[in-house]
Amino acid sequence: MRTCLTWTCLSLVVPFSLLATPKPLSEVNDSFAKNLPAGCIVTGEFRDSKTSFHLSGKGLPNLAPEQHLFEIGSISKVFTGLLLAQSVSDKKLSLTSTLRDLLGPDFAFADPNVAAITLEQLSTHTSGLPRLPPNIGPHPDTSPDPYAAYDRTALHDFLHVATLPGPAPHPSAYSNLAVGLLGDLLAAQNNTTWEQLVIDRIAKPLGMTDTRVTLDPDSQKRLAPPFEGAKPGTNWHFQALAGAGALRSSAADLIRFGQALLNPDSTTFPDAIRLLLAPRADFSGESSKIGLGIILSRFLNQPAWEHDGGTGGYRTSFHVQPDSQSIRVILINNDALAPPLVLAAIDPQPATKNRPELPITPEAAREYTGVFELDANSRFTVIQRGDHLWTRLTGQPFFRLFHSGNDRFFLKVVSAELQFERTDGKISHVTLFQNNREQRATKSPQPPPNLIFRPAKDLQPFVGTYDLAPGVSFTLSVHNETLFAELTGQPSVPIFETKPNHFEYDVVAASLDFKFDPSGAVTTLILNQNGTHLAPRRPTPKK
Repeated sequence: MRTCLTWTCLSLVVPFSLLATPKPLSEVNDSFAKNLPAGCIVTGEFRDSKTSFHLSGKGLPNLAPEQHLFEIGSISKVFTGLLLAQSVSDKKLSLTSTLRDLLGPDFAFADPNVAAITLEQLSTHTSGLPRLPPNIGPHPDTSPDPYAAYDRTALHDFLHVATLPGPAPHPSAYSNLAVGLLGDLLAAQNNTTWEQLVIDRIAKPLGMTDTRVTLDPDSQKRLAPPFEGAKPGTNWHFQALAGAGALRSSAADLIRFGQALLNPDSTTFPDAIRLLLAPRADFSGESSKIGLGIILSRFLNQPAWEHDGGTGGYRTSFHVQPDSQSIRVILINNDALAPPLVLAAIDPQPATKNRPELPITPEAAREYTGVFELDANSRFTVIQRGDHLWTRLTGQPFFRLFHSGNDRFFLKVVSAELQFERTDGKISHVTLFQNNREQRATKSPQPPPNLIFRPAKDLQPFVGTYDLAPGVSFTLSVHNETLFAELTGQPSVPIFETKPNHFEYDVVAASLDFKFDPSGAVTTLILNQNGTHLAPRRPTPKK
């Protein structure tokens, strides 16, 4: 549910015939599991018409790998998409049905653009609704159970006052709110709960006995405990937004679900599955599409149908490739490991680390600089530092680019390449190739930022802990000559100096300033976001 886009989620595409056979997931699990501070990795794989399951790690009951249950988070969105597809194929609803149609003529909307949002736009993240409703609580990204108290009344309260900058569809922007709302609308339309819809219309017909929200006592014993790094996590609970991430499931059930997608005629709802998988909008750049809640991308130079999930102490991945008739499921009960890293490890692709660099003049390098937008929340930024080009993806530090000719550059810190494209002789797009995925971004008229880059030793004075409120603090640290800021309960992200002692985030509209005492030591952090907030520096403990 807490989503991020990282370099390790993206891809390098080469002809599939030139690739060695991908490794089985079971061959790569152990190397990742041994570095987990707690918890396990369970994988399921269907390839060459055979199914296998594997468990790596410790701390789970002595059961077969496929019997363990996990929270699967946002993979639930695919089930919500399929419920919508079933309602459409049964002619109970239309993809163009609107919020006004389902909530009725007496429901008060502040903005007619909100009333006109369609069910398809909810499922494809093109509604324009935010990632989370603003009335969900003051700190949803740091709450141990952020969706538990959000009920239909709160959801309707938001819809009464919600506004949009214009009519939908909008460019895709991931929204837990939108898909959660879709699930609640479908449940209300059928006078039942979203969970019961999933059980009756998907799980029971497909023989998925472990895919539920509410677990009986025996199933509860099979639920892998959540971990946040080395610390125990908290299981998440849902009310109105269940359709965005409430399901628990097993590797066996998700393999069975993938087989239904590969062979829709073997099910009782083939038309709905085909409707689910039809591309409907660009998603996270022009190279990926989205169907009804399922992402349509490429992996190992083949089409892929996929979705990842994440709740408080779980990270999961569901991945189907129709051309090779393969299915891969990754279930981790620790939020410290991203499943795309495990998936990428099956690729025998050689690294770019030792590739020679071709010379390029500073003048020629300059034309590649710019901001390249993937979607409303993610972008590549390419800048020139001295004689070299450097790039970052939103939420990441800058990495140096190395020239390989023909508008192509590669990175050495990870195995990845950037291919620039021209329109009328000028750079207009860039595509990142990594881990057999690709993401194409369009150049924005926005110029690249002017940034100050200090050596690591000059960033050390900012390092420390700053108390923003009781139980909430900023921790600043330095990694690879970049200053990182971590707010309690959130991941550490880089911040960038745009003028002396003023650092800006690129993942959110916020910045940090600092106060100094007469000796030049930092005394206070100032957060500029929805006002100004002071955070005094915590004294350094004496050794």
